[in-house]
Amino acid sequence: MTTARAVQLLHAAVAALCGLLLCVPPPALAQQPPARLLEQFTHTSWGALDSAPVDILNITQTSDGWLWLAAGTGLYRFDGKRYERVDSVDGHALLSSNVRTLYAPPEGGLWVGYRIGGGISYYSRNQVRHFAAGQGLPSGAVTSITRGPDGVLWVAARDGLARLEGDHFVGVGADYGLPPRRARQVLFDRDGRQWVAMQGGIYSRANSAAPFRPAWPHGDLSGLALAPDGTVWASDIGSYYRMLPEAPAGDVGAQASLQGSNMYFDREGNQWVFRAGGLERRNAGGGEAQQQDLNGGLPQSFFQDREGNVWIGSSAGLNRFRHNRLMTLPLQIVFNHPAIAPVAGGGVWAGDRTGVLHVLGAEGARRSVLAGHVSALYRDPAGVLWAGNDEEVWSVEGGRVERYPLPPEARSYEVQAISGAAGGGLWVSVVRAGLYLLKDGQWRHQPALPLSTPGMSDQFPTSLVTGRDGALWAGYIRNYIVRLAGGKTDIYSAEQGLDLGHVLTLHRAGGQLWAGGERGVAWFDGKRFFMLHGQRGEAFRGVSGIARSAQGDLWLFGTEGLTRIAAAQLARALREPAQAVEFERFDAHDGLLGAASQLRPMPSLVLGDDGLLWMATANRINWIDPARIARNPVPPPVLVQGIAVGEQRYSALPGLTLPKSTNSLRIDYTALSLSIPERVRFRYRLDGVDQDWQDPGARRQAFYTNLAPGQYRFRVMAANEDGVWNPREAQLVFSIPPTFIETAWFKLLCVLALAALLWAVYRLRLRHVTRQLRTRLEDRADERERIARTLHDTFLQSVQGLMLRVQTLLKRLPQEGEAYQLVEKILNQADQVLAEGRNQVRGLRSVPHLDDLPHMFGELGQQLREEHAADFAVIVTGQQTTLTEAAREHLYHIGREALLNAFRHAGASRIELELGYAQDHFTLVVRDDGRGIDEKVLAAGELPGHWGLIGMRERAVKIDAALDLWCRPGMGTVAQVSAPGSAVYERKPGTLRRWLMREAA
Repeated sequence: MTTARAVQLLHAAVAALCGLLLCVPPPALAQQPPARLLEQFTHTSWGALDSAPVDILNITQTSDGWLWLAAGTGLYRFDGKRYERVDSVDGHALLSSNVRTLYAPPEGGLWVGYRIGGGISYYSRNQVRHFAAGQGLPSGAVTSITRGPDGVLWVAARDGLARLEGDHFVGVGADYGLPPRRARQVLFDRDGRQWVAMQGGIYSRANSAAPFRPAWPHGDLSGLALAPDGTVWASDIGSYYRMLPEAPAGDVGAQASLQGSNMYFDREGNQWVFRAGGLERRNAGGGEAQQQDLNGGLPQSFFQDREGNVWIGSSAGLNRFRHNRLMTLPLQIVFNHPAIAPVAGGGVWAGDRTGVLHVLGAEGARRSVLAGHVSALYRDPAGVLWAGNDEEVWSVEGGRVERYPLPPEARSYEVQAISGAAGGGLWVSVVRAGLYLLKDGQWRHQPALPLSTPGMSDQFPTSLVTGRDGALWAGYIRNYIVRLAGGKTDIYSAEQGLDLGHVLTLHRAGGQLWAGGERGVAWFDGKRFFMLHGQRGEAFRGVSGIARSAQGDLWLFGTEGLTRIAAAQLARALREPAQAVEFERFDAHDGLLGAASQLRPMPSLVLGDDGLLWMATANRINWIDPARIARNPVPPPVLVQGIAVGEQRYSALPGLTLPKSTNSLRIDYTALSLSIPERVRFRYRLDGVDQDWQDPGARRQAFYTNLAPGQYRFRVMAANEDGVWNPREAQLVFSIPPTFIETAWFKLLCVLALAALLWAVYRLRLRHVTRQLRTRLEDRADERERIARTLHDTFLQSVQGLMLRVQTLLKRLPQEGEAYQLVEKILNQADQVLAEGRNQVRGLRSVPHLDDLPHMFGELGQQLREEHAADFAVIVTGQQTTLTEAAREHLYHIGREALLNAFRHAGASRIELELGYAQDHFTLVVRDDGRGIDEKVLAAGELPGHWGLIGMRERAVKIDAALDLWCRPGMGTVAQVSAPGSAVYERKPGTLRRWLMREAA
């Protein structure tokens, strides 16, 4: 026999054995495990270590949303996050802290029954009514408070039964056929029959007019419960019986139907039965009981809140059972990192490293296929299941199994990923060994890619997926994705937008390629990758499973849990890659046990043919129906609890006034959503401080600093875990009174004091400046006098002596001679120079008053006209306005210089001086028809060695005026000075200015 023939016979024998295994149910499924409550519910417990009350005797929920607990240590209320012991309700004190029974009527308010001393209190609308024992109300501990169908309130107590009539209680005892003592409970069934548990037995009556009669079975029973089908149950110490109003015909003995100490039914009709140290639950439709222990606590009370949560009070604390959104499969199997793949028609294949390949459904295990450890599963488009481990790859199709041992160099290394190949065959990634193509029973190894340091052992794909065009996409560690098609290799990394770190999964949904990795999620647009961003900085880390539901939503399974991105948000992200998407997170609060795999097997999330999403963690498999996600439609009531200033707390009462000097505070608020309080979202604002609503997330405190005195309004809103906002916001109005230094009077006094101080400073400054000005003027006067003396004693005296010598010479000349006439003319000019010098000396000793510019310019022009043959005219336009002393002086000297130049140098036949008095400006214009000014002089603005033009410009600057010169060839020269009226016109001072001038003087 040849070796090839031997191998064929061996494979045939293995296939036959596997076929037998497919037909024989495995021993693991011969007996289904007992149902566990936590497969449908999330159990949360609070005890003494959580600052929760213990020995909880009764539970109720008032219409405002508070959960109230009657405990052996007092009365408590709970908002889902914090327990608060209360000694008063709405500001009214309890009769005793030893409470036993609670009842919350639908219209609002709270009834409190006491244990020691008896009595009952009703708190409603900030008022209270106390009913003491002995005033129609039986004495002793109150054990039950119930309202009948007719609205009558019934109270069971140690010493009997009573009902409320108007504003007082009336005892119901022997006259109605009841024993006189030990009433335990009152119950009304669907037909209106009243049942009363008394010491010694159960009594009932058909209506309020009939007397009570003993019910059957007889005996000391209690713990009444009404089933959805109308059955009334009652228990003795440890057994439950079905109750009848009368004993059945014949001598029939009572038989216990089930064991338990207390029985309750929730609104869905499910039965809850207490047992020592735990409880069990039966579905409304029947089935096996689901058991759950309570951490050793003795169950004592039951309540279902308006959101559907079941609360169990025990001797050890409080327990909450909340319906899971992510369901855990009810399996006896304990997986070790299971791999999953969808089963045709619905359900999943599941296999792990140590167990058996199973077919699972939402109801649990369906069947086992064959024994063998699994590291990867893949279902090809034809529905054939492929599985791989560290020895081989095999296929399962119907009842036929085919095995393909790994190549020798790849054995002992686990299969990481599997995907179909275009044209037939199978792509297989083997740890360390790399990528192989299995086709026609032959293995073909693919060359290593240049992705990292040569010789490294990580050249194997972590994930594989085949595109619609037949191309193979492979994800690698260190942020690489490779596309293999037609012998061509395309490598994508950071340069192409990829920022995933180690690539964990690839998924193709329609024509869209998605990739998940340790740092986030990305999609491919045909050219490059784009990262997906979530709101509030969410990066979607550690995603090793991606699926697209029939509704178009994108589901991601990662280290933070299961994430849902709605189709609309996803479409927006694909259009605008930088846009952050809204998302919904499912985690341990929703029943998830564990997290997504970060190595293998992968993918950790698959979409079943029945539309269910399946998740695999380290040892569990969960599922969720995307089309039927349970939602909480109840908006959470929100309220402001109080304000804390330092260590002092203040209740949220109307008209709250905080102490003076308060500038920093903390505002406490809460929302009464009991299902998942960790996901309750808030937004608040303090009117006058916050410009917009603030988003604190789930934080239940607001902090403010640097608050000024005044009145404030704090507003807060809340949404439950499903984003249902309560449109009614809670408000608190409070005020901070000002201290004396913060009052308006104090501020006014400060302003007046500051004004007085500024006035004093101004007066001191004014005196100082006045003193400086006087000193400066005196110095200037002394200097002018010195110059005048110098001119008089030197220059004028010298000129005078020179004139005397010339006069002596004149006397010696004949009068008829031409020389005599010339010398006489020189003497006349010298007299003018001497007169002008004396005028300058007078000007230095006292500033001349140039009151009338037109008149002065007229006299000057006539004097110049006598020496030079030119016509001269003074023109005045506008209404003549008084000029300031400085303006008159500077304008006169500017005009004088311009006239001297025109008469002496222009050779003009006509010279005009025009004074323009406009309302907002003043102009002085000197024009002539002479030869004009040389262009070089006009461009330079001065004639070297002469200072006339420079002096004119300097004087113009001193009065904020502009000096302009125009020279028109053959038409003479125009010199114009233009000054703003505010700088040259003298204004009449106001009253304040005249007073200040008088003060300064």
